[in-house]
Amino acid sequence: MRFYYYVGIATIFLLNFSSSLGERVDYSGHKVVRARAANVVQLSYLRHLQSSDETLDFWTDPYRVGKPVDIHVTPGKYESLARSLNSAGIQHHIKVDDIGKAEKEERQTIELRRELAKNQKAFDFENYHTYEEIVAYMEQLALENSLVSVSSIGTTFENRSLTMATISTGSNPDKQVIVFECAVHAREWAAPSTCLWFINELATKYGIDSEITQLVDGFDWKITPVTNPDGYTYSWTTDRLWRKNRKPSSTCYGVDINRNFDTNFGGLGASDIACVDTYHGPYSFSEEESSAVRDVLIANRPRVKAAISIHTYSQLWMSPYAYTHDLPLEYDEMLRVMAIGVQALQNTYGTQYQYGNHADTIYIASGTTVDHAYSAEGILYAYLLELRDTGEFGFQLPASQIMETAIETWNGIKAVALEIL
Repeated sequence: MRFYYYVGIATIFLLNFSSSLGERVDYSGHKVVRARAANVVQLSYLRHLQSSDETLDFWTDPYRVGKPVDIHVTPGKYESLARSLNSAGIQHHIKVDDIGKAEKEERQTIELRRELAKNQKAFDFENYHTYEEIVAYMEQLALENSLVSVSSIGTTFENRSLTMATISTGSNPDKQVIVFECAVHAREWAAPSTCLWFINELATKYGIDSEITQLVDGFDWKITPVTNPDGYTYSWTTDRLWRKNRKPSSTCYGVDINRNFDTNFGGLGASDIACVDTYHGPYSFSEEESSAVRDVLIANRPRVKAAISIHTYSQLWMSPYAYTHDLPLEYDEMLRVMAIGVQALQNTYGTQYQYGNHADTIYIASGTTVDHAYSAEGILYAYLLELRDTGEFGFQLPASQIMETAIETWNGIKAVALEIL
């Protein structure tokens, strides 16, 4: 999900300085305000605020009349924002009263579950995990299960391995492939949890569950649970709301990996300002992470049947294009299969999803994985999912919802995979 981090150059330098000292960014008293434009004039006003006020941090874009817009605001800025919205007649309310309190509660829950599970051998899928824990789980599973292999598809700026799991019977070098890129944005912790569940289901239920057996016999599955290890680790140690990777520029840290692909690189919905959260980088594929995803797709030509990117939050299932409102020639087929996945997902717990092409469903974005997969690689079933929720918790989805999120998403993915098999 897009997250504009317009906190001002001075504040960014302060955050970088604090980070160098190992201090955690303190979000105590920070709020999330939900606003809703009732007409095009109010929508234009919200867009003006987004582009002109660098102290406001838009978690969701003002892209359509009637759609909620979530704005992260510092304690000292809230009253000014409320007055501004009131002056424009824009309805709004506080969605999250204290981000810092929510973060503290999140970490307390993580530690409590760790304590409860410390004497158990089984991996705790109902908790959030560090990158090291995620890689250790995959490596252990590969030792225990002949269907699973683990490989490095690249090395990050901070020298972490980009670790991918492959689930395969190994019986057919021409078998179709489904590729998952998960957690390309660091703060979206529900994404790796969900993708780890995919791995576990495929590996442990082969030969037991008829549908999964059919899917592993029919596809090789290549899943990278954390496609941004540096940023993800930083979100654990220093800044829970960090989005980008951690490669430094002359002024700030990080590139938005999901703006660093080649399709319409540098276009609308991406920034050329290094301190902005949608900074696209100096050139397409300048980043180790985006290059690694590209190379996985190239290495598996022409076998890749689907390429799926897992994000949070907003409960959306989207297809190309992201960079334009024009529709692909095969959009009807993309939409047909999407609808099957969404229906299976919604049938699980009743979680409601919207679906359609990226530009119309959420916003315009350039240089994305989903457009690269379709435009450069010709992968028809290229999708981007935004998982739970719709803003009640946002990026800080409670651990109590991890399993339901993973299970319902997996049911949607299974339905799609069975349809295209």
